[in-house]
Amino acid sequence: MSLGRYVRGGVLLREPRTTKSFRDAGDRIVRQESAVSPSISGLLSAPAIAARGAITDIDAWDVRLAALAALGQYDGLTFVTLGQPNVHAAYNLVDEAPMDPAILAAVDQAANSGTTVQLRASVALADDRMTSAVLVTPLAPSDAYVGALVAFRVGRPFGAVDAYAAVGIAEIVSLELARSLTIRREATERQQALALYELARHALFGEELDETLQSIAMVVATTLEHHAAHIWLRRPDGLLRRHAAYPEGRTTSEMERESDHGALWGALHERRLVRLSGAASVAWTPSNVSEVLVVPLRSDPRPLGILVLGRDQPQYGLDDIEMADVIGTFIGRVVASAARRPSRTTGSTVATRSVTDLEGDGELAESRQAT
Repeated sequence: MSLGRYVRGGVLLREPRTTKSFRDAGDRIVRQESAVSPSISGLLSAPAIAARGAITDIDAWDVRLAALAALGQYDGLTFVTLGQPNVHAAYNLVDEAPMDPAILAAVDQAANSGTTVQLRASVALADDRMTSAVLVTPLAPSDAYVGALVAFRVGRPFGAVDAYAAVGIAEIVSLELARSLTIRREATERQQALALYELARHALFGEELDETLQSIAMVVATTLEHHAAHIWLRRPDGLLRRHAAYPEGRTTSEMERESDHGALWGALHERRLVRLSGAASVAWTPSNVSEVLVVPLRSDPRPLGILVLGRDQPQYGLDDIEMADVIGTFIGRVVASAARRPSRTTGSTVATRSVTDLEGDGELAESRQAT
């Protein structure tokens, strides 16, 4: 006799079969999952999300690159933009890793050809390991930058699947980079607008020229992230005298000849802004900076002096240079107008020592009116 049927009185009888339902199947699955050990059920459940806080843009890039490195199974990750030295972020890399000549050559090749490049390179990671393979993938085309994503691995090379994944990760980095640059540009524009407003306020309400120039130097340094700002005015004997400095006492020289250095000559006689690196050893530059901008204080027919802006890190970019040129022209007009500003007490023309010297040189031939 087989299961489910038997013979009674010569008649074959069958047991009634139970009807299967999806609800019963679901109940059985639930009972089976509840019987799984806690260690396995933890792996099958939804993972807990440990969000890292990001206050600054640098913090946000740390979070982004750490997550993308985990998705791509990279031991190190960064991106390099050509022509944008202030944009830099990295995961598990020492600072000088992306500056390796072989990596920079691969970045240039990938960015210009639009292809993914792999090379063997031993690069020190922040966790004291050494990489064996580097994958370089171009970032998405943009008018603001040209660059590439650079991924690092230890002990194994990259394959064809990794190249496809790197293209997708590079697209994500490109979108975030464009967003980051837009935020930086808007912040810079607001900062520059505030600086120009403060400069105009000090120029309008200042009474003594030296006091006004000192206030201008302080505003320029503090609002535009310069480590130092000095203002020098020309004398008819070919000497430059420092009239304002912020912070004070940062040079060993208070008087210089305009012919003593090529940067001074270029600013005063060629009316051009001069960028000077390694400036800490120059006597008339601030002692706490490594790079300076020597900006002519433009007026007709020749500049009235120079504005010296100094910074240690980061280096000056194109926006800094353009803004410095605008400020130099503004200060030049402030100095030129000081000779014909009427005194509030006597109504006579106020002539400071620096402007008087310039008038004797024939550059500001404004006649003074007696009271």
